[in-house]
This record gives sequence, structure tokens and C-alpha cells, in this order.
Amino acid sequence: MTAKNGLNSFRKRNDIRIGLVGAGSVAAVYVEAAASLPGIAIRAVCDVRTDAAEALAQQANAQSYNDYQTMFAVGELDAVVITSPHALHLPMAADAAAAGLHVLMEKPMATTVADCRKMIQVCEDAGVRLAIGNLQRFVPTVAEAAATIRSGRLGRPLLITERRAVRYDPESRPAWFFDPELAGGGIMMNIGGHSVDKAQVLTGQQVVAVNARTWQRPGLAVETEASGVMELSGGVQLTFSITSTGLPPQDETEVICERGALRLSHTDGLWLFQGDEPILLRGRTGHDEIVTAFRDQLLDFTGSAPPRVSGDYGLSVVAAVQATYHSAAELTLQRTEYR
Repeated sequence: MTAKNGLNSFRKRNDIRIGLVGAGSVAAVYVEAAASLPGIAIRAVCDVRTDAAEALAQQANAQSYNDYQTMFAVGELDAVVITSPHALHLPMAADAAAAGLHVLMEKPMATTVADCRKMIQVCEDAGVRLAIGNLQRFVPTVAEAAATIRSGRLGRPLLITERRAVRYDPESRPAWFFDPELAGGGIMMNIGGHSVDKAQVLTGQQVVAVNARTWQRPGLAVETEASGVMELSGGVQLTFSITSTGLPPQDETEVICERGALRLSHTDGLWLFQGDEPILLRGRTGHDEIVTAFRDQLLDFTGSAPPRVSGDYGLSVVAAVQATYHSAAELTLQRTEYR
């Protein structure tokens, strides 16, 4: 086993045995994705909600646990996928690494940049592989858009506009999403992280500066709306609006380049704008495409090469989200002082 990424131990068995920490909706997609992959088996599912763990374990034909440390100790696993509340990511990754288990950490990697760095270090010290579940590069529509940009057909990307509208309230999400200590933030941490990831994948650049605002609805402890501008290396600008207040669901990205543009829409597909007539490159994103992305992420995690979404990359997304919070707090302080 190599100290840097633990490449050698995965392929010593016919089946790579994976345990899931968390039995929520994301874990259920991992079960669905793994079912189509020979050589990868979900062998254990853990959740403090015993009924949820048992139900998902039954679906995967796996063993259920309500204590993850017990699962790590006796589950006879090679790797774990951690989908727990965000503040638990670092201690769970550290325990997995100590048990010699490779780690696929669901996004966001952690709630702070400092915790991201610690996670990278503990996995490296233990000689286990660490991959982060920033999924966008595995989504076929995003991958095709990124390939179109890289081809040079449209020239250099200049401006990205990202618009997201989702439900974000206690009726639509688990209670811990609204605990700032457990979740590390609100809609920007959970939905905005996808927007940062998508922009970075499309351009091959990383966020270097942020100017942003956040808002929260009365009675909630985390933000429910966010907007602002991010500068990516290479001079690309990302303008984003992420909202949860009653608008119809929306997931749309526009990329303006020197000689044309792309529009990625969850409902309308991927369109190329160059010349007189727009060209449809790919249809709308459906559930099957998301399962495909999870499947390809699992294949990447368990492959012979280092994971494409490394700890350093996961840290870059968390850093951009944290910069959004810092920018919003600084602007609020300035407005208060001005008054």
C-alpha cells in the first residue's frame, strides 16, 4: 500500500466491500449506483436511525449497524462512503483511516478549511485513499459542456451565470440541515457548493476572490438565500443566485465565451449558441443521469489511478463557500457601521 493514496489494496479481492455511513437519500443513490457495478458491493449500512439503516441495508442485501465504529471494526470492509451530517465528516474520516479503510467523503468535505486539511493529513498518514463527492465532473451534461469548452470551439470562457432555486425549509430537509454547528451553513454550503464545483469543472480554474451576500428567513439559524460574484483564476467571473423562497425549481448555468455560449439546464438540456441557430447537444438531466454520475464516481474512487476529486479539490470548494460567508459578514458589518 502506498502512503499517498493507498492504491494497492483495492484490487486484491474480486469484490470491493464498501460500507455506508448514513442511510439518507444520498446513500440510497449510492446503493442504486453500486447495484450495476460488478466488483463493487455495498456490504454494510450504518445510521443512528436503526429503522433507516435496516431498510437501506435490506435493499442492498447488506448488514445494518447503528454505530459506525462497530461497523468499521467488524464489517470486513475495504472502504466507506460517509454521508453523515457535515460536522461529523472529519472525526468519521479519521476513525475510518485508523481502521485502514479508504474514504469517499460526501460533499461538502467538511465545515471548515482547517478540518479539510486535517482530513487530508490523517488519510495520508494512514496510507488510505481519500476522494470527495463533489459530483459535477461525473454528470454527463456537465462533462460534455466542459469538453466543448476545452475543445476551443467557443474560445476562452469569460462569464458564468448560475441560477438555482430549491426548497430549503424544515419541511423539505432533515432538521440537522438547520443547525449551523452540524451543517456548517445553509443553502450556500449545500446547494452553492454544487455551483462552485460546476464552475470550476467547466473552466478548469478555481475560485480566487468572492463578493457576496446571504439572507435567512425569520426563525431559521442558517441562510436560505445567497448571491454574489466570484472571480476564478484565468479571469473568469461567476455570478450566482441561489434562492429558496417560492420560485419554481431551477438549475441553470450559462457560460459566455469569446465566440459563443453554452446553456446547461436541468429541464431543457445542454444548448450551444454559435451562429444563427442554437444546437441541442444533450437532453434534460434525469434521475438516470444522476445515478450514472454516482456510478462513475464509485468507479473512479475504486480505480487504479488517484481519485479525480482529491482532498485538495474538495478543500477548494469549501474555501469558496467559506469566503462567501466571510464576505457577507464583512459587508453586514460595514453597513452596520455606516448606519
